[in-house]
Amino acid sequence: MVKILVSKFGDIHSETVDSIFSTMEECYGRLEPHELPLVDLYLFEHSSVLEAFLSKEYAKMGVTSSRFDIDFYAMHDAWRGIPRISISIERIQELPELTRAGILRHEVGHSVLHGSPQYYIFPIPQFLLEISERLDLSAQYLSDLLYLISIAVKDFEVTRLLHGRGYVEDQVAYVESVLKVSQDDLVAWEIGKVKPQAEILCMVSRLKDFSCASALTSDERLRGEIGMNYFPEDVSTKILTIVEKLPSLLQADTLSNVNDMTRIIVEELIERR
Repeated sequence: MVKILVSKFGDIHSETVDSIFSTMEECYGRLEPHELPLVDLYLFEHSSVLEAFLSKEYAKMGVTSSRFDIDFYAMHDAWRGIPRISISIERIQELPELTRAGILRHEVGHSVLHGSPQYYIFPIPQFLLEISERLDLSAQYLSDLLYLISIAVKDFEVTRLLHGRGYVEDQVAYVESVLKVSQDDLVAWEIGKVKPQAEILCMVSRLKDFSCASALTSDERLRGEIGMNYFPEDVSTKILTIVEKLPSLLQADTLSNVNDMTRIIVEELIERR
């Protein structure tokens, strides 16, 4: 059984802690066999405290990618060698119970599949470096692009695992929640679409959500959801072309999956701009 070490930041009711703990413990049991002995669970009463904490962690660990996790309800990392799940109680309590359970199990899945630093530091593939020289892409741009691709791959792997172990309704609820378009999404697209490089980052950033849906395509309710977004028809077609390849493309090795996904992004989006 996985040992869950709980750290609380703020005034968090014991009933809330017990509920989260129970959901995670049950999930770890169902996902066996795995070799995860320990996970840190950080609970933050206020999202602002979580954001400040993560900003400091980014700086301490020398993480070079931009912050794309500002609005997350919960997140997983393994920068310090031990898998850690951080949760905003303020945000997660706003969600329906089924969606909340789906998010918690999603993070549990990450700790099982991606519980070491190697899943957070990916080398830039040589073919991406070559195209960056030709197109004059900055090091920051490459870092952000690879980060967004890696989280799309890892989210697909997690959703595939959970769905395969019988978590269906909660994962459907989770995916439906992340597929919703926010005002920030619309603003980012309006700003980004005027520059080809920024436009591509906007497109790739949505792959995180679409990749989860792709892992659940056996559920008829989600097939239409994948295509419902704010992109023009030509952009939607390109994204859906990529998403539809994921179930057959992504296999067991995460690093290979990230490289394969990066190659598709280069071929389908960057080279064709």
